[in-house]
Amino acid sequence: MPSLPVVLGVLFYLLITALAVIWWLRSGRQGLDWVLAAAPLSFGLSYLSSILFRTPDYQAGCNGWCPGWWGAPFPTYLGDGVGSVHFNPVGFIANAALFYTTLLILGAGVVRLAKQLNWSERRRRWRIGFVLLVVILPLALLPSLLPLREPDLSGQEQRYAINAKRAWRWQLQSRRFSDRRMTVEDVRLHPDGERQRVCFRVYTWFYLPYDKVYIDLEPAGVRATGGGVIPLSDSCWVQP
Repeated sequence: MPSLPVVLGVLFYLLITALAVIWWLRSGRQGLDWVLAAAPLSFGLSYLSSILFRTPDYQAGCNGWCPGWWGAPFPTYLGDGVGSVHFNPVGFIANAALFYTTLLILGAGVVRLAKQLNWSERRRRWRIGFVLLVVILPLALLPSLLPLREPDLSGQEQRYAINAKRAWRWQLQSRRFSDRRMTVEDVRLHPDGERQRVCFRVYTWFYLPYDKVYIDLEPAGVRATGGGVIPLSDSCWVQP
């Protein structure tokens, strides 16, 4: 049986969604079009999240292997701890539902702001600037504003991850302007069996993943001894 917080959360979601739908329907035919169009778009975004946001099976903080996941904010695919993933319909639908409500609410905010600024009376150049500033720019900055779920780290592994991220920026001075967010994939022993290695998945503007970063720490786990950038398809754990 679902817990009380879950039930209250679902009821709150239904209320907010209903209010957003009513607002759009009162806006006329274009509002109805957006209410209908947002549904398939939300499912498309849920599927897209399973491509963009991936955490493979990991060992940090686990007795053996912990299952990874694809998708965000809810996992649309779940790992099995042995390298395979399986479709998670509950997470997929939950993602689509959340994206649907988000599209309705944010869309309503943009439309209302545009009307208050007399969109219909503005020139094309002003409209382009409005879209760039109000829609495109916030989407580009999403990695800097919204964190992603990462493996649950604690103790030494968490300290290694924090030190590695700090070293990438300050000690190694390797952070690039396009690096908008680094999420931990795993923390393991270096192949030499002495040092520590932390693997990150790197996201750029619009939350697009574009490479991985591995950082090697001294045995004490304080300072970096090296690191590198590799493609998303490569493994951090086979690098020398």
